[in-house]
Amino acid sequence: MVTFAAESGTVNLPLLHVEYRLVPEHPLPAAVEDVMAVYNALLTQDSSVNKRIIGMGDSAGGGLLLLTLQAIISKHLPIPLAAVPISPWTDLSYSGDSYTRNRDLDVMVKYDSFQWGVELVLGGSALIKSKNIQPNDPIYSPLFGSFKKFPPMYIVVGTAELLESDARSVYEKAKAEKVEVTLEAGEHMMHVYPMFGLYYPEATQAMNRINTWLNEQFKS
Repeated sequence: MVTFAAESGTVNLPLLHVEYRLVPEHPLPAAVEDVMAVYNALLTQDSSVNKRIIGMGDSAGGGLLLLTLQAIISKHLPIPLAAVPISPWTDLSYSGDSYTRNRDLDVMVKYDSFQWGVELVLGGSALIKSKNIQPNDPIYSPLFGSFKKFPPMYIVVGTAELLESDARSVYEKAKAEKVEVTLEAGEHMMHVYPMFGLYYPEATQAMNRINTWLNEQFKS
């Protein structure tokens, strides 16, 4: 899921949910094209609306958010005010050490499903083979793209999830590009843990910190 949060006086921000085309019928980069179409439409209505937009996305939507930001920057469009990737899937080659280290800890995402998931995202084994598609191509895996000129980011990830390395690597690459970036790593927390506020106080606390950060960005 990718969401745009628009400016508001409270933490209860108005949201625009983007219903992009989904896999397996529409492999990447179809979803990026759809989110870009929405973003361009917003800019057409108001050329300065980017200054009042914060992009948010979790899991695959977090990766899509980063791919969209890279596309926005590559096309020299005005960038959003900020971004909040939550447990973003950024490395379709799953090369990070957390894929091994947290293999038996992640209760939400199973390692054995990753190859199948990658094939779906990239269009299936036949298409991957015929076009020699590489999972670490920046078109599909934002981790291997550029983070230069990125807006401020607040990245959240759990230390007990397979995608921990994806988030930490994005943080390090963004920091190297002098991006204003914060990483919140929830100790022993699972995939997209801020969404589970009804079950874990740590999730509520994380979401409260995200809300505080959002309001700080709108006030800056």
